[in-house]
Order: sequence, then C-alpha cells, then structure tokens
Amino acid sequence: MSATSRPDAKQPSEGELLAEIDLVTFDCFGTLIDWATALPALGVEPGRMAQFRAESERLQRPSHRDAPFLSYREVLARVGRVLRPELDPVRLASWARSFGELAFFDDTVAGLRLLGGVVDVGVISNCDLVHQIDVERRLGRAWDVCVTAEELGAYKPTDRAWDAAIARVLSRGYELDRWLHVSSWDDDDLLPAGARGVRTAYVPRAAGGSGSASASAPAADAADLRFSDLRELARTVAAAKRGPIAYDVEVEARSAEIAARYHAWMLGEHLGAVRACPGVRAAELLRFDERRFRSTYRFRTRAAYERYLERDAPRLRARAHELFAEDELVFRRSEALVLAST
Repeated sequence: MSATSRPDAKQPSEGELLAEIDLVTFDCFGTLIDWATALPALGVEPGRMAQFRAESERLQRPSHRDAPFLSYREVLARVGRVLRPELDPVRLASWARSFGELAFFDDTVAGLRLLGGVVDVGVISNCDLVHQIDVERRLGRAWDVCVTAEELGAYKPTDRAWDAAIARVLSRGYELDRWLHVSSWDDDDLLPAGARGVRTAYVPRAAGGSGSASASAPAADAADLRFSDLRELARTVAAAKRGPIAYDVEVEARSAEIAARYHAWMLGEHLGAVRACPGVRAAELLRFDERRFRSTYRFRTRAAYERYLERDAPRLRARAHELFAEDELVFRRSEALVLAST
C-alpha cells in the first residue's frame, strides 16, 4: 500500500492518517459486492458488463436537466429490458429488487468485521434503501452511516449527489478530515470525494466481476491510500488504531445471595454504563457457576481503553463499592489485551 502525496499540503504518513480516522465508508456495488454476478442471474453473459454499465449510467445521468429521478430498481429494470427484451416485466422487477442479495467479494465480510471493531463503517451507494437493508441483514450488522441515491435523489458522481452525501455525513457529527472513503472506482468515488476533502483509499476489483481481467489502477493522484484488498485495509487500520482490545475482569462472590445481587446489578446498570463510555464496542457478562463471573469489555483502540481506565473505570468501580462491601466480591482484573485479527 502507499500514501499518495498532494502538492498543496504536507501529507501525514499512512499510519498517522489512519490513526485519526473515525469513519470508513464504501462504495457498494463493484467494491463490496461482485455485481457482475447479476448478469448470469438474468441469463446474460458476464462479457456484457460494459453494456450494463453504460446503459445504467445513461439512465442515472440523463442529458436534460429536468429529467425525473429514477429509483435504482427502475434503472435496473430498464437496463434488464435492454439486455433481455423478451423477459416478463415481473421477472425484471424481481431481478432489480434482488441486487442487495448479490455475492460479496471474498474479503468483504471478514474485512468489515475487523474494521467495524475499531471505526464506524458506512456506505455511500448508487442504489435504493431496500438494497442496503438486504446488505445489512447479510452482514449481520447495521451500517453506522448509510447514504443511498434514492435518499439523495441523485447518483454519484454528480455534484448534487456528492454534495448531499457530504452534508449528510457531516450532519451526523463526523469530521471531514477523520473520514476515509474506499472504492475501486475513480470517477464515481475517489476523485469527487477527494476533491471535497475526504481522504480516499483504492482497492482493486475485477473490471467485469469474477474471472475477468483486473480493472486498471487509478491515476496517481486519485487516492490517498491503496490496498491490495479489504483484509489488508482492515488490518492496517486496526494496527494504526492499536485495536480492537479486550479487557477481562473475573469476579467471585462470597455467597450465592451476593452473586444474585451482583448479577442483577451488572445486567440492570453496569453493563449499560460501560457501553455508554466512548470507544467501547461491547460489554458482555459470562456466568461460570452460581458464584463466578467474567465480564469482557471490548474497546476500539488502545487510546479508548486507556481513557476508560483513567476516566471512566474509577467512577464505575466507586459505584460497585457503594453497593457491595469490600469482602463480598473478589476481583481479578487480568487486563489482558487482545489484538483482534481476521
């Protein structure tokens, strides 16, 4: 991977840049999802991907200004009609609706799982909201930020779409220079996002999907960073953030009655208070037997973990001391730090 220098400012190193990132967004189709798999599903040869893209872009970017916005499902149905004019409209509509069910690239799920442990993750996609609902369901997690063409009323790479997408993300409280956008596409994503001050990363994908030749690399100044795949991207971000980190605390109660009170307090108050602390991704409780427990707290970064120990843990421990006498509970804070990997 490499950092691309911009002539107007001194660029941070890759590690410095990624250590400051709070949000990573992705293009979806062609970057997370192998959308070329849609063509065989319609009975169309993958070699017609160029025609599929050209027809899609024609409908997404009409030549006259007053043309009505078409939902992505309608765009796809019309493209399908060009590719397979003999098919029933109901079949084409079903095909258009199913794009959120298309196959992920092999590295997508694992890469997003690790990445989501250290930063917020989102999507900025030329699709309808229903497609992203399907994507979220299959990933087993909701996007922290989800921006679709249907909501914007415009498609990337138009100024209208990107200006609205930027405004939507900033309105959520994210900062422009702490945001990384990832795509395999120059024109739709990397160039317009970079021109608006968003850091960008390029990940190569096959030009036409599975089995086809690789897409050409972007221009030298099209992306700040380049990675071989999403696993490398996620590992590099995790290394820069020094996380995610797990912190384990084992507790033994002096009696079953004390254990019951401790269990009720953990579930009713303490775990929720920990989850509300900045940088905490999860707080879970495991019960071994009637008197022994282990609580595991997961932090996005080492900095978040250290902040918790310094600022939040004393307050939370003081609450435990209010509720339990000193000899009622025995704590064994191993403080084991675990660097997660894919």
